[in-house]
Amino acid sequence: LKFKFVVLLLMMMALMYSCLPEQQIAKTFIQSGNGINLLVTPPDQVYKFNRKGELIPGFDQLTDEQKDSALWFSSRYMQRLSDSLLLESYVNAFLEELRQLGFNVYLADAPEAFNPAAAQSYNVTMAQFQLDEYLYPVEDEFEYYDSVFKKRIDINAIDFSGWFDLMKAGKENARTTTLYGTSTAYDEFEGRFFNDPFSGRVRYRYTVDTMEVKDIYEISGLLGKKFAGYLFDFFLNQYIAKNLPTDMELSDYYRYIRKRNDI
Repeated sequence: LKFKFVVLLLMMMALMYSCLPEQQIAKTFIQSGNGINLLVTPPDQVYKFNRKGELIPGFDQLTDEQKDSALWFSSRYMQRLSDSLLLESYVNAFLEELRQLGFNVYLADAPEAFNPAAAQSYNVTMAQFQLDEYLYPVEDEFEYYDSVFKKRIDINAIDFSGWFDLMKAGKENARTTTLYGTSTAYDEFEGRFFNDPFSGRVRYRYTVDTMEVKDIYEISGLLGKKFAGYLFDFFLNQYIAKNLPTDMELSDYYRYIRKRNDI
């Protein structure tokens, strides 16, 4: 009886959650295909930085110009990455995901079909795409009897950051909203302490699957899709807030997962 009561309570909670006004309004927005027109201006370059100054001997004594040069030529990834390939992966994925999400997408270099006077028309400038390479410390700890063993391994990490300027089209002095998204990729790392039965000492064993340049191009495409989803979420939450009953305020931020059709 207790088990049945708990199941019934969970079912009631799930039903209540699925009937929230925000959920229903969000479903209306998603099912309508939104009808939003976007004129997209892609970036023309990638900002790439190496932040691994700690690996360069005498780095603190260098001039700013020398630091920039040393960081560039000592970078593991940044100097080997092609802007054109990064942008091709990033921008194409961004545009394709926008279309999959129901936006009408136009490019700024071919705007003939875009109608800025339409009610739901916006300019989207992909203002900046930036990659930052640095070392990320992974720390592991192990208690063995009265002793505590610690190990630190530095692995490669890259921050991917995107800035987007959104503005209502066909409107003088329209306000610009700047949106920002970021994500981090790391080397794959596995490590563990173990007691060496031959020496009786605690040792550490680890493996690192290091990122390669091809992985960074692939991740750029995945980020293009993710950032397109974030832009959809921005419009989604604006729509929910506008269409809530007058006595309600939007208290949560809603995300839409297209592949699962899940809010």
